Amino acid sequence: MADFIGLVEKDLKKLELSIDKLITTKIGFIREIVNYLIKSGGKRVRPILVMLSSKLCGYRGDKHIPYAAIIEFIHTATLLHDDVVDNARTRRGFSTVNTVWGNEPSVLVGDFLYSKSFELMSQEGNREIMKTISQATTALSEGEILEIIKTADISITEKEYFDIIGNKTAILFSAACEIGAILGNVKKEQRNALKNFGYELGIAFQLRDDILDYTSYDEVLGKHVGTDIKEGKVTLPLIHALKSAGEKERLSVARILKKNTVSQKDFERVRKLIEQYDGTAYTSAATEEFLQSAKKQLGIFPSSRYKNGLISLADYMLKREK
Repeated sequence: MADFIGLVEKDLKKLELSIDKLITTKIGFIREIVNYLIKSGGKRVRPILVMLSSKLCGYRGDKHIPYAAIIEFIHTATLLHDDVVDNARTRRGFSTVNTVWGNEPSVLVGDFLYSKSFELMSQEGNREIMKTISQATTALSEGEILEIIKTADISITEKEYFDIIGNKTAILFSAACEIGAILGNVKKEQRNALKNFGYELGIAFQLRDDILDYTSYDEVLGKHVGTDIKEGKVTLPLIHALKSAGEKERLSVARILKKNTVSQKDFERVRKLIEQYDGTAYTSAATEEFLQSAKKQLGIFPSSRYKNGLISLADYMLKREK
C-alpha cells in the first residue's frame, strides 16, 4: 500500500485524532466498543479514497478529514450490523464485538455511529454531500436485505449477486470518491467519473474478498476462510461453478449451504467444485476487468501524483491478500 499511503500519511494521522474528537458521548461503554472496532487494524480504504479524490480535484482545505471520518463511521456501523446478522466470530484477526459484548450492544452502537454520522454531516452543512451519503446508506440497507433474501439460494443469478455487492460494498466506495469531487467543486463529468471509479473499484474489492474466502488462510485473512459458505452466501466463484455443475453436485452444495454447522470436509468439497469449474479464475478475470474499467474513468483528469495514487490503489486491490 506504500505507493499511495505516502500521499495521505499526514491526513491519516489527522483522521485518527479526528475520530477520537468526533466520538463525543458521555457513555464510556460506547467509546470502548467504537475504539475496539475502529482501531483494530482496518485498511482505511474508504477514508483514503475521500482524501485522494479531494486532492485530485484540487481541494486544499481540511473538511475532507471529518468527511473521511464519517465514511469510516458508516462503514464501521455496517460491520457491526453484518457481524450480528452473520453471527460472525472473528474479524481482522480479533473477536467480533458481538462475540465480546453481545448482539444488542453491537446493533445499538452501530445505530449510534449512523446517528453520529448524520449529526456531523448536518454540522458540516454541505447539502450535496449529505444527499450523496444519504443515498449510499439507503442502498447499503437494501443490499443487506437482498443478501438475506438470497441466503443459501443456489439459483441466484450473476445480476442479483452484482446488485447485492453494488449496494453493500461499491456504493460506499463511490460515495467516498464523490465527496472528494464535491469538495473540489469540479465539473459534472469529472464528478461522475470519480463516482464511477469508486463504484467499479468497490466491486473489484468485493470480488477479491470473495476469492480470498476460498483461497487464503485464516492467519492471513484475519477471519476464518470459508466464512461465506458457513453463512450461506453464494458468491461469484460458486455462482460460476454451479453453472457447469451437474444436478447431484448442485444438490450437494444446496444441502451444505443450509446446514447449521458446516464442516471442514463440506468446505473442501465446495472449494474443489469451484476449482474444477474455474470459479476462481473466472472471478479473478472479472476483478481485473472492473479494475481496468475503473482506471479508465480517471482518464478525464490531468496527470498528477494523486491520480497515480488512485491508480496504485486500484492495482493494490488485485494483489491484496487480506
